[in-house]
Amino acid sequence: MWRRAACRVAAGGFVLFHAAVAHADVADFVGKPVQSIRLVMEGGEASDARLLQLIETPVGQALSMLAVRESAAHLYSLGRFDDVVVHADAAAGGVALVFELVPVHPVTRVVLGGSVDAPGIDAGQLRRALTERFGGSPLATRALDMVRLLEGQLRQRGYLRASVASRVELEHAPHRATLTLTIAAGERTRVGTVEVIGSAGMADRELIDRIGVSPGSPYEAAALDERIERYRDDRRQRGYLEARLTASVRLADDDRVAHVALNAAQGPRVRLEFAGDPLPDDRRDELVPIAREGSADEDLLEDASNAIEEYLRGQGYRDVSAAHTRAESAGELLITFTVKRGPQYRVAGLEISGNASIPLAAFQPRLRLREGQPFASSLLEADVALIEDLYRRSGFALARAEPVIEPVPGPADATQVLVTVRMSVTEQAQTTVSSVRIEGNQSVPEARLRDGLGLQPGRPFYVTQLAIDRDAIQLQYANLGYPGAMIVGNPGLSTDETQADVVFTVSEGPRVFVDHVLIAGNTRTSTETIERELQLKSGDPLGLEAVAESQRRLAALGLFRRTRITELGHGDETTRDLLVAVEEAPATTIGYGGGLEVRQRRTVESGVADERLELSPRAFFEIGRRNLFGKNRSVSLFTRVSLRPEDSVVVPGVPQTEAGYGFSEYRLLGTFREPRVLGAEADAFLTGTVEQQVRSSFNFARRAFSTEVARRLTPRVSAGGNYQIQRTELFDEKIAPADKLLVDRLFPQLRLSSFSFSIVRDTRDDALNPGAGHYSSANAQLAARRIGSEVGLAKSYLTAQLFRRVPRTNDIIFAASARLGTAVGFPRDVALVDDDGRAVRGPDGQPIVETIKDLPASERFFAGGDTTVRGFALDQLGTPRTIDQNGFPIGGNAVVILNGELRVPLFGGVGVVGFIDTGNVFARTADIGLGQLRSTVGFGVRYRSPVGPIRVDVGFKTRRQELVAGTPEQRYAVHISLGQAF
Repeated sequence: MWRRAACRVAAGGFVLFHAAVAHADVADFVGKPVQSIRLVMEGGEASDARLLQLIETPVGQALSMLAVRESAAHLYSLGRFDDVVVHADAAAGGVALVFELVPVHPVTRVVLGGSVDAPGIDAGQLRRALTERFGGSPLATRALDMVRLLEGQLRQRGYLRASVASRVELEHAPHRATLTLTIAAGERTRVGTVEVIGSAGMADRELIDRIGVSPGSPYEAAALDERIERYRDDRRQRGYLEARLTASVRLADDDRVAHVALNAAQGPRVRLEFAGDPLPDDRRDELVPIAREGSADEDLLEDASNAIEEYLRGQGYRDVSAAHTRAESAGELLITFTVKRGPQYRVAGLEISGNASIPLAAFQPRLRLREGQPFASSLLEADVALIEDLYRRSGFALARAEPVIEPVPGPADATQVLVTVRMSVTEQAQTTVSSVRIEGNQSVPEARLRDGLGLQPGRPFYVTQLAIDRDAIQLQYANLGYPGAMIVGNPGLSTDETQADVVFTVSEGPRVFVDHVLIAGNTRTSTETIERELQLKSGDPLGLEAVAESQRRLAALGLFRRTRITELGHGDETTRDLLVAVEEAPATTIGYGGGLEVRQRRTVESGVADERLELSPRAFFEIGRRNLFGKNRSVSLFTRVSLRPEDSVVVPGVPQTEAGYGFSEYRLLGTFREPRVLGAEADAFLTGTVEQQVRSSFNFARRAFSTEVARRLTPRVSAGGNYQIQRTELFDEKIAPADKLLVDRLFPQLRLSSFSFSIVRDTRDDALNPGAGHYSSANAQLAARRIGSEVGLAKSYLTAQLFRRVPRTNDIIFAASARLGTAVGFPRDVALVDDDGRAVRGPDGQPIVETIKDLPASERFFAGGDTTVRGFALDQLGTPRTIDQNGFPIGGNAVVILNGELRVPLFGGVGVVGFIDTGNVFARTADIGLGQLRSTVGFGVRYRSPVGPIRVDVGFKTRRQELVAGTPEQRYAVHISLGQAF
């Protein structure tokens, strides 16, 4: 880029001097004051005022050729111009400068013409090849490369004499170009004669048909190579690992005919046998990968012998041998691995001596050799390295651990041999740090550089720490704008090597500052949005950490496919330009998909709740628009529809019938996001929701609007506040009238206005499929009549989750979760009304007033299902006070859920889990009691698919109850869904 810019600037310099000759003496220009500056683009004035900020020859300053070149280089570095030419003319009292800018015209449209309909030519495939190679908006200067790509693609389809012509049509305001690629395919090459040389293990005619090169057919080199590879794969799967097939092509008749010779050699069929001592069946393919590699060459077999021996040595068989032989007869190659394990060596005891300075307890828990375990040399070597490393970190640079292996006397033909491992430690002298000095630091105080160093007076000297501290000092200088700083660390060891007077010698070099910040590539995103994320501006020291943080912040915006920050030098070693090049991502995103939900749900049979499996197809569609108005604002719309059986709408007393599917469940969610609202480090969200959902004991329709402000306090902790107003309507209620809460009878349509606050701490390594870390959250909600709510309540929900990899296992994950929800309703006096809306009066003629303290149905807690207690169907967990007389859930004011599971990977993304879930729903917070928790155990299968973990869980109740007299609970529940349970 710089070489090209220099050429353009040099060309500009020639024009400058040429103009000088026409209007004045050349010497009269250099040193003359600049009277005016104009930026011209395609015959008009360039209106972008920011371009003038890049000019190094301001009005009134004496003209300098160096300043002119730097100005042109700044403009060219933006990536917006193909050329920058500088003109000069004499003006009253000085010189007038004109910067002529030739804009880049990105190709926004590629037109394929000519023989696009010829047989075998797929215009769509050609377009995809162009996009994959050159992107969606290629440069017009890449036209020749695009021509070569298309000609290569056409040759693969048999058009060996094809040619492609290119033509670029420029457009202005906006600057863009249309690239037309005209294809002249010519005559397609066809197969002439086909000859089979050798034996392919099948008739020649069959091979020719499988390879697809019959005489007269089009000759397509890529397709021919693909079919040959399929033949090889087929032969290898049948055991012919040495099968070979190649094609030799001879062109004739001016490349119109291709004569093909197929050179085939099926080779012997390979059979693998293991003799001698047994080898685990599930490890054989891994240790002897001839089927996977499709080869049986000697190098691979030798590696397999070594792999078997290394594997068994790790099991304690020190004297193992796994020789292999090859025997070929009657068209079969027999490969035999003869495994002789010998006796298994086990550790009878581990003794360590000579460790006077470091107690055994400091390293013994980390040793890998254990008494009673198989002895392996690799484990011993690891333990020796661990002990020596611990000594070096403690200042014993010359410490050594010498192991001795002593067999315990026993029978000569014993299948097990016990060994005692003795390690003798020779400590040598310990080196401690006497002093730490930093010399040569002129710009940075020594105290600042020493802060955080690992080497400190009185501590052990560790040579690796010397290098770490040297790099830490160098990083400090780099962050302060000294990219060329050199640091040399000298340990300063005493004669007896017991003391270290550490000296770091600094050669600072020049400090580099940012001259200009050049932003290129943004067409929709405003420059201000990008500048806001940059941690550097003109005049700042060019610090490494600031550049990296700027890069991270730009990537976090989610607006760009790629971002790159490059330093541009221009002669002065103390200043550099910063080029921020971005490639914008599409502004509009679209997603869609479908699925099938399988769950157990409550149904009415003879007036009593029962459970049955329900299949519910579902589909979703979402569309989003980011980068609104050039800022990092975004708006999105998410829609979801679920086809549920018509009998999801249940009326008590009316028999259910199978009536097919209907659109009984849907959700529309619109969100607007405003980042850094009011200049604060917080994001604001406006969300509107329209939904209709099916629950176990009622269905509901909801309209809601919320506004939220969220802020990330640390990389792991975030907090948010929310205001929401919603209207919820209950219908198709299945709860028995006698058990129906008063709040649901009086407010079938409820307006709820509430504030909520949440805080989250998340250290998980993967949000979808975590293997390590913690997740904890706390949410508090308050609704009150004073802010427009028809009922008042206070609600909290706490979550704590833990994920750990079980030590010494093959990535087995232990996961645990605890959830606690509590709520209380605020009392409200309400006058009772009858079905016609008239006030209900008492014997004294006064309206009857009832006090409501219950939570509305939409705010009560429910449990049971695939993410809570998996031995219960959806919402079916509860105490007798939270279940009606027919077995339908009413919900409660408190919930406790405890989960624990082991996630065991098996193969190919498949794994199994075992789990224990405990919990319950309580009518009141005061009712919470550990004795009332219900437990379930179960197992499940997981498959790690491209769309996330697919899981199937089966949970079993440890103790069945009869919440409805005479009707015991089902013993188990089945759940099929996406994602982990928690």
